[in-house]
Amino acid sequence: MLFIRSLLFTSFLISDTFLTCFFGLFLLPFPSRYAVKNAHFWSKRIILGARYILGLKLIIKGAELLPKDGGYIIACKHQSAFDTTIFHSFIPEPIMIFKKELTYVPLIRQQLLKTGCIPVDRKGGTTAMRAMFAEAKEKLSSGKSIVIFPEGTRTAPGTTTVYNPGVALLYEKCNVPVFPAAINSGYFWPRNSFTKKPGTVVLEIMPALPAGLGKKEFLAELQNDIETTMKTLPTS
Repeated sequence: MLFIRSLLFTSFLISDTFLTCFFGLFLLPFPSRYAVKNAHFWSKRIILGARYILGLKLIIKGAELLPKDGGYIIACKHQSAFDTTIFHSFIPEPIMIFKKELTYVPLIRQQLLKTGCIPVDRKGGTTAMRAMFAEAKEKLSSGKSIVIFPEGTRTAPGTTTVYNPGVALLYEKCNVPVFPAAINSGYFWPRNSFTKKPGTVVLEIMPALPAGLGKKEFLAELQNDIETTMKTLPTS
């Protein structure tokens, strides 16, 4: 039964994403807000599809902490592809920082760039970080919000990797609040598994970290807040 539901949902996810990106091609000549709306409705449909096909519900906690006028960063744990679909559903215009490899995928590339998302070359070292920082700083200065996965990759439940310094650089130089966020999606939508399970995904956004921390202190507090909260989220 899990396999059949997973098959149905995967078919729905692929077809809906394809149609969303194809429709997005017709929006390219128009202002980016139309592409953002397109992404918003896509996000809502995927969340509803997960609920009614997989029995996978989503609860978002702490969204009321976010400023209404943008200009902030959400630094979120990353366990599943589901994580990348959520933020467009409740943030007006989230700027996702994503791996550069996705720019090689036709249709998806155009949609990501039109909505203002920022590609980063994970193997590009300092040069790639500087390019990401410059673009992110520009977005933040215009009042937009940024979503970043500080580990830079998906991790299995119960594990963690080194938190990358890119988010610390944004915190230090851009003078905007950074909100840690934890998510338990990996228990239900595993990163390397076709089968997805019913349950409740909880995305918990925590209060912003205090201003004025050094980069090492900031990364330590960010990791502690996220990993500590991860232990409190349901696993089934």
